[in-house]
Amino acid sequence: MNKKEFRKKYIEIRHNIVDKDKKSKVIFEKVINSYVYKSSNVIAIYKSLNSEVDTNSLIEYSLNNKKIVLLPKVVGSDIKFFKYDLGDLLIKSNFGVLEPVEDYNKYYEKEKIDLVIVPGISFSRDGSRLGFGKGYYDRFLSESNIETIGICFKEQISDVVPTDENDYKLDIVISD
Repeated sequence: MNKKEFRKKYIEIRHNIVDKDKKSKVIFEKVINSYVYKSSNVIAIYKSLNSEVDTNSLIEYSLNNKKIVLLPKVVGSDIKFFKYDLGDLLIKSNFGVLEPVEDYNKYYEKEKIDLVIVPGISFSRDGSRLGFGKGYYDRFLSESNIETIGICFKEQISDVVPTDENDYKLDIVISD
């Protein structure tokens, strides 16, 4: 199965998962209790879409626990991360994702980020990830030492995920 077919299959699987709120809470607990999360101060995370693991609780928890939270914004062919505070204006991107306003007073260079929570459509236990096909996270994470966690529902885990040489392998995958 090629990436396009695999992506289509796992998007459908993700849309049909039941008890997403309950499963998201289990994943949230696993993330906040992980060593890498506890030892990180600057965390890049994304605002989840309806069928994804809910990240809103993690964002709020992180802010309440004095962590710096960054949200991604697509700028040209790159992804950049900007500091987020509760109540900041977010704008829906062309992909339907809520993104921060491009404010370079809140911009963080890659070297200042401790942890990136990475979205995906499917993951394998060894950290392989199938994203949305644009390569933003793969390019951003390449040649970096930033810790990464992929979060997903167990139904999104596959023994083998189709990848190529440009796909970045994650450090940890956490599911329910």
